Amino acid sequence: MSILFAPDYRQGSPYQRLLAEALTDLGWDIDFQSHYHRALPLARGVHGTPRAALLHLHWPEAYHRRVGDIWDEFRQQRFPLDLWLATRRVPLVLTAHNLQAHNSDGISRAFANMRAAVRRAHTVIAHSSAAARLISERMDIPHSQIAVIPHGDFSVLYPPPISRDEARRRLGLTAPRIALFFGMVEPYKGIEEIVSLWPTRSDVELVVAGRPSSPNYEATITAAIAGRSGITFRPGWLSDEELFLWLCAADVAVFNYRTILTSGAACLARSWGIPILIPERLQTVDLDEPSDRVFRFDEASLADQLDRALGMGSDFASAADWRSTTGWTSIAQHAARVYERVLDAALAGH
Repeated sequence: MSILFAPDYRQGSPYQRLLAEALTDLGWDIDFQSHYHRALPLARGVHGTPRAALLHLHWPEAYHRRVGDIWDEFRQQRFPLDLWLATRRVPLVLTAHNLQAHNSDGISRAFANMRAAVRRAHTVIAHSSAAARLISERMDIPHSQIAVIPHGDFSVLYPPPISRDEARRRLGLTAPRIALFFGMVEPYKGIEEIVSLWPTRSDVELVVAGRPSSPNYEATITAAIAGRSGITFRPGWLSDEELFLWLCAADVAVFNYRTILTSGAACLARSWGIPILIPERLQTVDLDEPSDRVFRFDEASLADQLDRALGMGSDFASAADWRSTTGWTSIAQHAARVYERVLDAALAGH
């Protein structure tokens, strides 16, 4: 008997791997749906794992993704049937990392498919109480169907921090202070807006570091930054070693998602003790507030909040309590209790 994680996104995000390892340490068997089958990929993946007792679905958009080919509409239309066939005999737990796929604004079928998955699930896992409320309202499900489990700590992927000066030396940085915008460079992250709002000052450099989602979007960001002093774009994939150096070098971490339920990158910055600038509107991103490390901003307050954040300085030790709360053993224990309740209910015929 095992828990089947689907899809297998271990190459794109460490979340599933770290959760699976912690669950394994607690005695659970975890399988991954590692092969994408045609026609009915989710159902065929579940039926091809006969020992699976429960399906834990992450990122359901993997099964109805748009790739710009003639099959886009078919993939969108088939998902409810694929989901139903996959979960006829196997109960479903869904982690709602997002309400729908990133960069899919205005695609009603994508939202309808996410709603189908949420409503089919025995339990939906949300990463914050605010996210749980939003899911309940938008998806029209009772709050009792949602379990709140924090996002886990990604700092365990890296060695202990080195000094800020050493990290800056290795990266070749010369600016007095660094405000870091890191991760995949994609439209939903609101980079153009933060570039347009960024205050001109000589004592801090905004660095946008990460791989662009497309050559066209790389050109968009390059054009937005052109001629702006105090802003640097470093396009390209960040290896674990490079990201480690940036985390050690940063004085402030900046986020500006247009909309999101949770942010692994923001949680990582929080674990690292880096002061965080994040918009007021993103209340579903749980960073254990009030915290003197988290500075919420809007268009009018960005400059003042940047000043306050820079005054704090990065301090890894200051985030010890946060790292303890979001440790993977604790996260896995919460998930295991969800699995036990769902499996017990399934055995009882509920």
